[in-house]
Amino acid sequence: MIKKLDNEINKYLNKNPKIKEAQKTTQIQKIIPEKLQKGIDEIIIKNTTIIIKTKSPSWRQEIEFFKKEIIKKIDKKFRNYRIEKITIL
Repeated sequence: MIKKLDNEINKYLNKNPKIKEAQKTTQIQKIIPEKLQKGIDEIIIKNTTIIIKTKSPSWRQEIEFFKKEIIKKIDKKFRNYRIEKITIL
């Protein structure tokens, strides 16, 4: 019996939610400008909030300037995923 690969991958992802979260995180990392990625330690997604942990207070301030731009890019690329807030630590 031959099974469709797409269906099997979706079943596997649904059984393992940590993999799904990791996929979202890597996709959002690609949206953030490269010059800002140097100062980011970790990105965590919780419901409609993105938590960005930075390396220093100066990076925190720099990323603060780009919050609106990041939200717009996420809304444009991922229409079904709604981000309401970005918290920078």
